[in-house]
Amino acid sequence: MTDVKHAMAKGKRLVEGWWRIVETALWDQEALDLVVPAHIAFERNGMGEMQLIAIGASIDYRVENRGTATVVEFSWSGFDETDPASGRGWAQVEGDTLRGKLLIHQGDESSFTAKRESGDRRLSGSSKPRPAAAVVRRVRTRRRGGPGRG
Repeated sequence: MTDVKHAMAKGKRLVEGWWRIVETALWDQEALDLVVPAHIAFERNGMGEMQLIAIGASIDYRVENRGTATVVEFSWSGFDETDPASGRGWAQVEGDTLRGKLLIHQGDESSFTAKRESGDRRLSGSSKPRPAAAVVRRVRTRRRGGPGRG
């Protein structure tokens, strides 16, 4: 195996697994966990899933080594409540922490922090995005400092 392929395989192993989204600049934890505990998960095959607020999405990712840093870049496609939604993101691996940015196509963007969860978290088993459960409140009213927040 070449040095480049070996480094890429090692980087991929660093991001594989289930990561709990614990903080964003835009949304508080209550909003993030509106439907299910907010998370992003990376499978070995370069695919995965992301769930936060009322967004349920499948992801396609790539891992790069940039100097001494391991960075994962991903695109996502799924649903925000019942509306189709898509976007992209990136994160740098810092031990058991991911720090990066999530972007919603033609919408919000926010920095985020995720912590690696231990244990056997099973992904959905399907590459098809699942709509999140319908919710009454739109995500745009759940921002920090937004309407209804002190």
